[in-house]
Amino acid sequence: MYKCAVIFIFAIGFSLAAQAQDERFFRSLFNGEANSEARLEDREKKYSYILHTPMYALDLNDDGKSEYVVYVKKDSEDWLVILDQYKEKLFSYKFETKGFDSALFKVEKKTINSDANILVLHYYEGKTKYINYQSTARIYAMSVDKLKENKMKFSVITGPSFFEEYKSRLGHFHIRNYSVNVLDLNGDKSNELIIKFRQQSTVYTYNGDGHWLTFRQDF
Repeated sequence: MYKCAVIFIFAIGFSLAAQAQDERFFRSLFNGEANSEARLEDREKKYSYILHTPMYALDLNDDGKSEYVVYVKKDSEDWLVILDQYKEKLFSYKFETKGFDSALFKVEKKTINSDANILVLHYYEGKTKYINYQSTARIYAMSVDKLKENKMKFSVITGPSFFEEYKSRLGHFHIRNYSVNVLDLNGDKSNELIIKFRQQSTVYTYNGDGHWLTFRQDF
């Protein structure tokens, strides 16, 4: 059975004490001054501010060389950026923001099988109601296919909403519990991703090349 390898906890907010070298690198990256392989697809767009977490080293394809995982805030946009060992961009993904104070707050690396890992992304979508307070969050899964010559292919799917916080008529705040696990349910030596929330369990089976099958069961 394959198990989780690494968990990162991101505070909702940003570390402004990042090293000046990283800060300069990211400003050149997002201003389109870095080399072409490291530029984001929207490099022509101008932002009022760009903040980012430190660069977290993580070996995504188990080749003994660390990549870097970074969460970036560009105005109201939330991005996940993957850099290679030379800090050149490999992949970037923009989350779908629903409200104010959105943030990526937890990342888990999990093994699917010998050919693929995933990053489970816990994303707070933000406050969606203010008078009657309500906020939601959602699971994303980024697949990492291990290719020849230590190359990788990345793909992201949007999972279910797993978190709900709201204020009742009596003024009480409520948070619903959820769980995320990987287990080999059918004995094929490949783990399924299982997300449980409320009375529903959703199972994701990975078939490689960014393709998933989804099953839901209500209790």
